[in-house]
Amino acid sequence: MDVQQLEESWAARAGAREARLVAASHVPAALSLLGIVRPGDRLVAFADDFADAFARGFDACDVVLVGEPSVAAFTAASEGLDASFDAEGPHLWWFVNSIGGFGLRVPDLRALGWAAREARALLVVDNTVASVFGCDPLRLGAVLSLEALDRVCAGKAPRKLVAAPVARSQLKRHRVDAASECAHTLFAGCGASALDLSAEEADVLERGLSSLNARMQAHFDRARALAEYLATNEMVRDVCYPGLSSHPDHSVATGILEHGFGPAVEFDLIDRSAGELFDTLPGEFRTSPAGGSRTRLSAPRGKRGSAIRLFAGTDDPLVVASTLDNALRKLATL
Repeated sequence: MDVQQLEESWAARAGAREARLVAASHVPAALSLLGIVRPGDRLVAFADDFADAFARGFDACDVVLVGEPSVAAFTAASEGLDASFDAEGPHLWWFVNSIGGFGLRVPDLRALGWAAREARALLVVDNTVASVFGCDPLRLGAVLSLEALDRVCAGKAPRKLVAAPVARSQLKRHRVDAASECAHTLFAGCGASALDLSAEEADVLERGLSSLNARMQAHFDRARALAEYLATNEMVRDVCYPGLSSHPDHSVATGILEHGFGPAVEFDLIDRSAGELFDTLPGEFRTSPAGGSRTRLSAPRGKRGSAIRLFAGTDDPLVVASTLDNALRKLATL
């Protein structure tokens, strides 16, 4: 497949009007490179993980970071801007993750989609963690749904890629969705150059798309098993996984997410740091490629913090749980 065919395949998979592939390290960087957020626009974002990323690439914009992925927080941060769905702007952008932020929050995308249109805002969703398999933001009200393709490529892509599909603008009874039409107009006129994919990258993407459903279901199922193990482990606390009833967004997640509750689990160590745990674990828990077949751990608040984020691979969750259990018990004796 060439780039155009891959973009058409992704658009079809995402139920989008069209899609574009961008070489970028993460979704905020891709949004900046697309050039659709223009000087004079306001960008309201809930993005704990990428707060620093919004300090770069949007210099001529009014960037406001909110502490909650709620309608009330976004509406309050949007006051004072006379936004427009006209292509000339100014435009108001709302940015959330389908699963993201510290604690793996799951915002109510339906409610945000309705509220965004009331506020004349364009809702953009970072769908990387949930993936196109696990969430359909365009159906729920987003005008753009961006996804880093590490997991789609099974961790084998030679460089970081992001897919950016834009929503269809036709609603029921032949009414045009002004927000989606505005996003399409901006998307079409952004002038971003076509991505130059190598034959290796195209092959990895094509094979990744063909095997995506089975692999993502395995990631989701293993994450659930590991979340349930961690929730009963006396050596950790504050296990965050949208599939657990203890998660603050569990009821929302059941109506937003599909095929499970995503591939990620977050938890805190008791009286130990992430760095100390990493020192007792096999290196592949940290060095395996993002989105690959091996379970991967990271420290969202740094190695000195106690928070651990686990992305389940397709490896045996019983083996992963046993390895974690041995490492935690070893830490307890130090």
